[in-house]
Amino acid sequence: MAKKPFINKYGFVEYPFLHDTRKSKNWWFYNLLEDHLRRRAKQTHGLSYTRDHMDEDFKKILGTTRIKIHAIVPSGMGMVFPLIGKFETKDIIEVEDPVPWLEEKYGGSKYKVNIYHEGTFAGTENYKTHGDPAWEEIHDDGLV
Repeated sequence: MAKKPFINKYGFVEYPFLHDTRKSKNWWFYNLLEDHLRRRAKQTHGLSYTRDHMDEDFKKILGTTRIKIHAIVPSGMGMVFPLIGKFETKDIIEVEDPVPWLEEKYGGSKYKVNIYHEGTFAGTENYKTHGDPAWEEIHDDGLV
């Protein structure tokens, strides 16, 4: 599973990717794609794939990925996921941390960020921001 910042047993925030130079910038895109990259590396290089194979593939496919952002809204005993944003990854590549960016753009809420590579679902991550919601649902044309 992808590595995320977490609170250790002493109450301090740890960033497991800090000492890994491959994840120093735009770590959240790598987190979204890590499982997809692992599957692609196994298909291409077999069980002898390395982290470097995944990194090379990450650099190749990142420009061709797309992102959909859904709000997570409780509804009865379940959840609904209204679509609130669609982006080409290359248009938001400068975003270093998704939480402040989501809070600034859409306000406070819980969000599901999905990434797609050539129309195929590649990964998902949930984020939570604070404040009042400021998002509006947009029409989903069905295209990824």
